[in-house]
Amino acid sequence: MNPSKLSAEIDYLIENFGVYPYSFFNILHLSDNPNLDLTKQNEIWQDIKTEDWHDLRLEAYSLWAITDNGDLLWWNEKQTIAMNPRAQEYMALPVNPRQFIRLIGLGKVTGIFPSTLWQSV
Repeated sequence: MNPSKLSAEIDYLIENFGVYPYSFFNILHLSDNPNLDLTKQNEIWQDIKTEDWHDLRLEAYSLWAITDNGDLLWWNEKQTIAMNPRAQEYMALPVNPRQFIRLIGLGKVTGIFPSTLWQSV
């Protein structure tokens, strides 16, 4: 994953949606808080890329957001994968993070997220 593309995407998200879109998605960025730090969280979640409950090839993906429920959002410049490790489920959409967050706001992405999310949007 090209770090400058990820950085540009994150900058766009924060500028247009804030660091906590819809009071549910925590956009990872350079932060003193290790729970929100992009580098630290990518290191912490590195092992999930090779777990055997999914058949995803996540080597080229970077983690860009974590939800309040612990869902992980990955991007590889081609698609976004939203993953719920607790329930061992995921979904993939051929969109970048800014499109993903925009689609959330339009109620077009449901899947693994709680239905109460759209009641507050």
